[in-house]
Amino acid sequence: MGKHANENKANPSGKRHSEAASVARWTFDSAAESSIPLVPELIMLGSDELRKASPLYEHEHPGCYEFVLIERGKASWELEGDMYATQAGDLFHSKPGEKHRGGFNAIEPCKFWWVIFEAPHESGWLGLRTEEIRHVAQALEQLPRVKSVGLPSADSFRKLKQALTTRNDLQSVAVRTALLDTLLAMIQPKIGMGAIAYDLLRQYDEFIARMGREPEWRPTVEQLAAAAGVSASHFYRTFQDYTGEPPITFVERLRVKEACRQLSENTDSVTDISHRLGYPSSQHFATVFKRYIGCTPTQWRKAGTRLIESNKV
Repeated sequence: MGKHANENKANPSGKRHSEAASVARWTFDSAAESSIPLVPELIMLGSDELRKASPLYEHEHPGCYEFVLIERGKASWELEGDMYATQAGDLFHSKPGEKHRGGFNAIEPCKFWWVIFEAPHESGWLGLRTEEIRHVAQALEQLPRVKSVGLPSADSFRKLKQALTTRNDLQSVAVRTALLDTLLAMIQPKIGMGAIAYDLLRQYDEFIARMGREPEWRPTVEQLAAAAGVSASHFYRTFQDYTGEPPITFVERLRVKEACRQLSENTDSVTDISHRLGYPSSQHFATVFKRYIGCTPTQWRKAGTRLIESNKV
């Protein structure tokens, strides 16, 4: 039975991201939590979205594979002296015992998933037959260091997360099945899902950066498509593949996140904040906010204030 690197038991993946750099980090770590019964092969699953570069130092995973799928943005990796560049839809992996790190000891701003699991061994690995285990081991051994698998592969990671966070009598079955589905998605990605052109991805990164800087910006799909030099239908499809959401939904969600920040950090009226973010009225703002958050801006602010008051010493 392989074990992951133990040079940092609290964070065996080697990803030492600061809280300020991470937007939405989530991890399942069998070393820190109860392992899933009957699925000891799964060591760690995680996802993260970095708003700025964060340290990622050299580490290794004896007896384990690590796979990293870039869902948005780009990242570079260094493994045994060689550099590898990845972008959205790319999969990077390290084999058992291989020392690797982020390019120049850092990982760039991006959204990504990673999974660490024991290398196949002929003792009931993931409940497969010996012949099946050998086929998987051979397929893993033959994988290129970086492989374009397409963004739909992220769905298998999400399903594995769901299986890990849903407690019931069949959880072990669900986790084992989801892990096998994730492995198959990495080894045999769906046919027909080509990678998005690199220059188009860079355009999308620029759009997303501007959306963050200027939350009041309200471009139409047609305007964004024209700026990117593609048809509206192509833009809509590829932007959704890249971000996981339709363009307008993505923009609206960023705007609501900014609204949450302003509601918690200043005492400006809801009306002032709604106008600053480009909403035609505070009523429309409240409707959109409730659709995403589940309560009105005023209710959200009051709930936040109560939490702050209750935590005062």
